[in-house]
Amino acid sequence: MLNGVAVVITTVERGENYLDDTLASFFVSHPVCADRPISLVVGSPQTNYLMRYQSHPSVEVIEMGPALWEWIKNNSVRHRATWNYYRCLTCQGRGKRGSLILEDDVNFALGWCKRLDRTITALERLYNSGFVLSLYDPWGYGCETSRLYVEYERENFFGTQGMYFPAETQDGFARYLKAHGVVANEGHYDHLLRDYALEEGLLIFASTPSLVQHMGTKTTGLGSWHYAPNFVEDVSVLPLDLDDEGTGSFVPTAT
Repeated sequence: MLNGVAVVITTVERGENYLDDTLASFFVSHPVCADRPISLVVGSPQTNYLMRYQSHPSVEVIEMGPALWEWIKNNSVRHRATWNYYRCLTCQGRGKRGSLILEDDVNFALGWCKRLDRTITALERLYNSGFVLSLYDPWGYGCETSRLYVEYERENFFGTQGMYFPAETQDGFARYLKAHGVVANEGHYDHLLRDYALEEGLLIFASTPSLVQHMGTKTTGLGSWHYAPNFVEDVSVLPLDLDDEGTGSFVPTAT
């Protein structure tokens, strides 16, 4: 259980529904809890694919209202997706500690929840709220079982399949995304997170190994498909009694 952490998934109806598998793998290691529901933030008025979750004890469906849809329906796919990520950052029911914001097409490693909680605790002790943590590493730095996380080269950051934001950092990025992604539409939200981190000197870390894997081979049109080569299906067998400072930086070699 991630105490004080809100879980939010940005989702939209697509040709192939990956969300069912995403939630199934989520609940293997995270208990169903009616007091802390997962928020599904829907990026269009189409919600038929979510009917099975309307009465789920641990899922809250946050629909897109007609007024907002009328405002953005003719915008580009990228702009609509950025709008929805902004809604995820600012939705009600946010966690006091922070928020875990996920794409709707990921698979979770077995034991991901305990490892993530331990990683967040380590980062909080060292950096307070001055960081963001990616659960997904498309560069494939490798499976470092002797550490919980590595520092991510901010210039090379992309891929927001699974992101943890401390509450204060979440507020700051929400303001930045509103100005540069919602109002000005200057780029996709993962690139804007990179720009925000560079401008603010914000540290980006990647969990090691990756705790989620991208499975959406049929994309929403926002970019080419990618995956995490260092994803491990079962992290419950990896040690958790690691030093908080068991970190290192890396320069990716992917092209």
